[in-house]
Formats: sequence, structure tokens, C-alpha cells
Amino acid sequence: MKLVDPRGEMLEASWEAHATILANARNSGELINTIQYIVETLNINTSRPALVIYGRDTRPTSESLVNALRDGLDAVGAEGRDAGITTTPILHYLVRATNSKDFGEPTESGYFQKMIDAFKKLVVSQWFV
Repeated sequence: MKLVDPRGEMLEASWEAHATILANARNSGELINTIQYIVETLNINTSRPALVIYGRDTRPTSESLVNALRDGLDAVGAEGRDAGITTTPILHYLVRATNSKDFGEPTESGYFQKMIDAFKKLVVSQWFV
């Protein structure tokens, strides 16, 4: 599992401790208490609806992990957006584009267009050096 922040970047290392505690919760009560603790400690605004963009790879366990994630999102009332089978860079792009006004279209096609445009700029800048 890989988590990214709303800017589409890797989470700060401090989140690793929270993720470990959440992953090791022994029952639903412990999980709920841990979530509440994190929300209160980090002063997370829960009045805004949550959107989780997720994808998977081709490993056989991916589908069952996605199903568990969907169940969790439903349990806490969060919206999920399934990117399907995709790459890590595309997932990072989708998160950033969704949360940024002018970064690009939050689709796989938007990712490829961003890469094409960057390549064209690179080629043009190298041509005139």
C-alpha cells in the first residue's frame, strides 16, 4: 500500500506511525478510537467530505484489498474514486490534478498529455541551446 498527500506527493514520515497503529488495530473499537485520536491530535477538519483516489496493480491480492478499502470508505462515509489498474506516477498525478485548479485534467489521458507537453518543452529547449 502506498499513500500520498493531497498534493500528490509522498506522505511525511510522521504519518508512518499513524498508519502502523491503524493497520495493527485488533478490533473495530480500537480502530475507531485510533481514528478519533488522530483526527483530534492533528486537528483534521471532518466537516468536509473526503475523497480517496485509489488504484491497484495486477497482483492477485489487489482486488481483495480494494474491496476492503471500499468497505472502509463506506463505513466512514468517504467517497472513493477507482483509478483501476494503474501506475504509481499516474495515481500521484490524479491526486494532484484533482486537488489543484491548474495542474491538469484529473484523468489518465490528462497525465499523458502533461508528459507529452513536458517532453515537447524539453525538446524545444534543447534544440535552441
